[in-house]
Amino acid sequence: MTDLDLKTSTTHPAPPGVRGGWRTPDRLYRLISSPLLRMILGWDLPRRDLRVISRRTGSVSLEVGSGGGFYTAALKTHLGSENDLIALDPSPSAMHSLKHQLDGRPGARMSYVAGDGCKLPLADDHADTLFYGYSLEEMPDPLTAIREAHRVLRPGGELVLFLWRPVFTRHRRRPVIALLDELFERRRTSAGPQNIRLVYRKH
Repeated sequence: MTDLDLKTSTTHPAPPGVRGGWRTPDRLYRLISSPLLRMILGWDLPRRDLRVISRRTGSVSLEVGSGGGFYTAALKTHLGSENDLIALDPSPSAMHSLKHQLDGRPGARMSYVAGDGCKLPLADDHADTLFYGYSLEEMPDPLTAIREAHRVLRPGGELVLFLWRPVFTRHRRRPVIALLDELFERRRTSAGPQNIRLVYRKH
């Protein structure tokens, strides 16, 4: 464990809310999705990073905050043709562009949804895996987003979060981690100077 406040404490109760993050403008998606730039900034390598996500035949996975698709293509390949992947982002233009980019590529069966990460357009207990690739910290209400993740994830399902540490400061992060640890069982943690990566299981 590091100094990232990833272990919750009962000594200092978490504040009731978390300030929303800065939303990446559509015009910057291409820039921030550049593999070279992402590698320089955070050592992100999609095919390697996504190995933490389990593959189960017949599963439904939801990528919340697909944006410019930095992880989506690798996630589609990783999950394979026996599974379904829903890419979700509040930007319709980003989803249109991503569909154009990925249509015809081998891998998971794709759906593209322009939707709100704080109000997921899925039924209760619907998804087997939820993946947030540096998107939770951009949402206007991360705590509501986590409660929505708990609602749509089936019992035994997997929640995978990659958090961008410089943006998701300790003050903002602490109540989110506390809620995650309350609602889910933490299975894996890794943390470095740029990234925090967490894997949870729904009870």
